[in-house]
Amino acid sequence: MDNLAYLLAGVRPGASGSVLTSSSPLLNHAGLRDWVATHYLRRNGPDRTPASDTAAGLIPALHELTDVAEVERLIAAERALNPRFRAWLDEAYCPHHTLEFFEGYPDGSFGQIYHRYLVTQGLQPNLAREHIKPRSDYEFIRFRFGQIHDFEHIVTGGGFNTLGEILPYFTRLSNVHRHLTPELAVELTRLYALGGFRLPVRAALHYPQTALVALDLMQRAVRIGLDSEPIFMARFEAVLGLTPVEAREALGVRGADDIDTAAASVVFDDAGETGP
Repeated sequence: MDNLAYLLAGVRPGASGSVLTSSSPLLNHAGLRDWVATHYLRRNGPDRTPASDTAAGLIPALHELTDVAEVERLIAAERALNPRFRAWLDEAYCPHHTLEFFEGYPDGSFGQIYHRYLVTQGLQPNLAREHIKPRSDYEFIRFRFGQIHDFEHIVTGGGFNTLGEILPYFTRLSNVHRHLTPELAVELTRLYALGGFRLPVRAALHYPQTALVALDLMQRAVRIGLDSEPIFMARFEAVLGLTPVEAREALGVRGADDIDTAAASVVFDDAGETGP
């Protein structure tokens, strides 16, 4: 406490006012402030699953804060200097995934692993109801980012459980920044920055048995994203017949291993009515 005055020496308070104002539009958004406070500080429990977090305020808030025209301008600028990105957008490959799309692949293959997960959990593929023809580059990026999320679980080695989400979140965050200009990358990754960090923060604050697991997963994911080819542009549909190890090699995904996150996720999910 004796050091507080020293640490605060450079603070220059702005003009006082009756409402919160900031140079950050993110901080000025009341809904986003509430989401960050709630989902970075809360415990887990049976009333609200960690999987519901981003839908419960984060995605709507970021949608409201996004200047679509500015993002499209940044995409156009990236097109002009990044041939690989330009080719990916020109093709705009986003097939209609159905449960049947993933049937018939051999045991142990990428496609079979995903199909088994869907059937076991009673799920449909991501965005299966939304077979669209994108009307803009930005619309395509948003759709494809969502469509391949579950594939990123498999290719990065993150299990289909709560702490397993850390691998695709932080791989996406670092991989997009690695392969796109910073100005565009930040526009495309705010969801992964805010959504991703909530998990290691809650682990460290409330579930210390899982803290090192969460930090290790985050570190692994960042390394995968930095060392790999642009995973977000990958044609996962071309490797469904391969094993995950073979798929990683084919897609240029480097440094990934299959990590068992199930036991730590049981602790983190905290399904009891109350906690200590």
